[in-house]
Amino acid sequence: MLYRTVIFSTWLFFKIFYRHRVYGLEHYYTGGALLAANHASYYDPPILAISWPEEGHFLAREGLFKNRWFGAFIRAVNSHPVSGDASDISVFKTICKLLSEGKKVFIFPEGKRCHKDELDKLKPGIGMLIARTKTAIVPVYIHGTFDIWNRRRKFPKLWGKTACVFGTPILWKDFAHLDKKQAQEQITLKLERSINELRHWYEKGAKGPIP
Repeated sequence: MLYRTVIFSTWLFFKIFYRHRVYGLEHYYTGGALLAANHASYYDPPILAISWPEEGHFLAREGLFKNRWFGAFIRAVNSHPVSGDASDISVFKTICKLLSEGKKVFIFPEGKRCHKDELDKLKPGIGMLIARTKTAIVPVYIHGTFDIWNRRRKFPKLWGKTACVFGTPILWKDFAHLDKKQAQEQITLKLERSINELRHWYEKGAKGPIP
């Protein structure tokens, strides 16, 4: 109930102030999967959560859980404490457990917010996760958050336009014939291309089939 209440309130906020739009829900994937998005702003996690039609799970820095009340709150909205990125063994195990339970895990494979309004190099851990769990990745492009609240701004603009575009799922079976290391590299490259293609689709007018 708390998760749904927070999601609805957040959706209303973004709809009113940022005219938020969602595209690509025809690419909805059943079962455990990673939803991997570009990362430009503190606004990206809530936008991802309000755009996907089912509950998702986040990884959050351990330090955010030190405050008793705030820690309890973010746990209640499906955040899990971690102390590194997807290449760290404890983080890797946490994600694998969630995926094995059929849950969606929201991640930002760049590892940090970008400095420019473009996709940074992706961390290699995401390929290892898919090779280990045999699940899928849903590529996601989030639009507008760099302009509204990037690293150089202390506070967000209270206007603008945001959008979230979900792309065609990337499936392990399409890479299973490759050597494990090669498969991991190819999965990471495919994800990078997919996110950039989604951005191109949106910036060209958001018309036609979504890649």
